[in-house]
Amino acid sequence: MSWIDNLLGTDSDDQNNSGSLNDKDIALDMLISSKMDISSLAKTITETTNPQLRQLLSAQLTNCINQHFRLSDMAINKQWYNAYANPQQQVQQDVKELQNLSQQNQQDQQSNQSQQ
Repeated sequence: MSWIDNLLGTDSDDQNNSGSLNDKDIALDMLISSKMDISSLAKTITETTNPQLRQLLSAQLTNCINQHFRLSDMAINKQWYNAYANPQQQVQQDVKELQNLSQQNQQDQQSNQSQQ
């Protein structure tokens, strides 16, 4: 198995394999990237003096915002992203997910040790 298979997983791998990226991880990474793109475009627009370039960048910013809304709506609908929770609930959810990952990692290590 190659390092790429270890990172991305293979078709025969379980969806919950801690070494593979799942749809939730990809969507949340895309949301983070989308936020950075929107911030960068907004900053660039404010520093641009060329009217045609400003118009082009503004159109691109609008497209990025629309794509971000679609992506965040999908993540919220699939309960991957809880944007409406208060900060305490978000922290509790993050702690629960970390505990689950830790338990899964321990199980994977025990499984690997028993196979050796």
